[in-house]
Amino acid sequence: MLQTTGDGRSTSIVSTLLLVVVLVVAAALRLHDLDRTSIWYDEAVSWSQSNGSLTALLASVATDNYPPLHNILLWLTIPVIGDSETALRLPSAVLGVFAVLLTFLIGKLLTGRITGLTAAALLALSPFHIWYSTEARMYALLAACGLAFLLSTLKVLRTPSSLWLTLLAVSGTLFLYSHVYALLAFAAVGTVCACFALRDLTLGKSFGQLHALHACLAMGISTIAFLPWLYLLAIRANSVAEAGFWIAFPDLPFLNAMVFGITGSLVLFWLLVCLAVLSTVPANWRSQSQEKPSHTNPYALAVCIAYTFGPVALAYLYSLFVQPILFDRYLIASWPGLLLLASAGAHRLSPKLVPAALVAISLVLTFPELKFTLTEKIRPDWRGITEAYLSERSASDRLMLFKGFAAPALAYYLRAPGGFATAETPEDIPKIESASDAGNNWLLVVHTNPQELADAKEAFGTVEAEPLARTFGWGASGLSLYRKPAQNKVETIPEKSD
Repeated sequence: MLQTTGDGRSTSIVSTLLLVVVLVVAAALRLHDLDRTSIWYDEAVSWSQSNGSLTALLASVATDNYPPLHNILLWLTIPVIGDSETALRLPSAVLGVFAVLLTFLIGKLLTGRITGLTAAALLALSPFHIWYSTEARMYALLAACGLAFLLSTLKVLRTPSSLWLTLLAVSGTLFLYSHVYALLAFAAVGTVCACFALRDLTLGKSFGQLHALHACLAMGISTIAFLPWLYLLAIRANSVAEAGFWIAFPDLPFLNAMVFGITGSLVLFWLLVCLAVLSTVPANWRSQSQEKPSHTNPYALAVCIAYTFGPVALAYLYSLFVQPILFDRYLIASWPGLLLLASAGAHRLSPKLVPAALVAISLVLTFPELKFTLTEKIRPDWRGITEAYLSERSASDRLMLFKGFAAPALAYYLRAPGGFATAETPEDIPKIESASDAGNNWLLVVHTNPQELADAKEAFGTVEAEPLARTFGWGASGLSLYRKPAQNKVETIPEKSD
């Protein structure tokens, strides 16, 4: 008996040390060199929306396609740590590390510490999760809140204490307010819990034994708390449906690219899927170790499956029959779910050998993508193009931006109110130019196709075949900066009357 106790303590100490190592690695990969890449358009929008009053923030986000939780987080942190590139991304990086910890806790609840450590290590090394944990957007928040919601649900299904019921209601609310895709995971988990609650009721269990019903009631509180913003999102959904959306139809090439973007390796994806399927095969789930067997929570696996695959299935069906909405970064909350299921399957094959092998194989298969993410992958380089403009301009010069949707990114780096004008169409360019008393005129063209680029250059009347500066950006133009000296401005000479 004493020997067993000692072994148990040794196992606990070793697992704690391994968890610390995993968290340190996760933090190092996410916190290092946060300002390596430029703030890009979406991040600049988050900065712009979060810079004023809370009322202005809510009003601005209400006209967009997502809930306001991440913006509120930035609104709280900007006065404390500033709005540099690093400061804007720091909350996401911290949430990314927190997601790794939550993954361990959920895995431990499913089949034990080894499953938790395996899944946490896989997420810590995931290039996909690292990348979006270094972006000043809501994706790391979505993953962390989703995992907190999943953990709270599993805890309530096991023992519905007042603490975990409260945490489920709170985490469910935060999850819903993090991103619209949270609705899909929330609905999938809620449906499974409702089915379990109905089953328990038909079995005549007492109220205290209706754990799934307790979970549904807590999720009901989250739903009520989210109703005001759900109404706003419904209004926005109608507008988006009429105007169309930028996401492509999910055909096979699109799906392959999406899967690779998330996993970093198609071979790894199919390996994870096979292990996840193995974890769902009915069997005696008693661990071969001395850890508590997972059959003490019979509904945990079904909830984890719903959390992982529910959003994918619902988004895919919506994309087929309504309009495309399926995109890789929106599935960042589902990704840890697949890792958890695969880790549970690996644990089932062998409590120690296969989980360790899975982490090693994953690192080998995704190392090229991991290296690329950490050292080479970039975002549209607004920092570089703005520096090029500022180094060449004179005080009397005038800058025009084509197109205006990218104004927040330029404003972030220019930091000069009224420092540029926006042109939505090529026809706007000569109108803005003729109304200016500036010296040299500058045109910054962003995110255009070849025809739009040609039309913008023609409207600007530039004599330069190539831009004065060009940095990475999407579309035929990238971020292209053109200059037209003052003497090249076309003056309008009034016609003489007879």
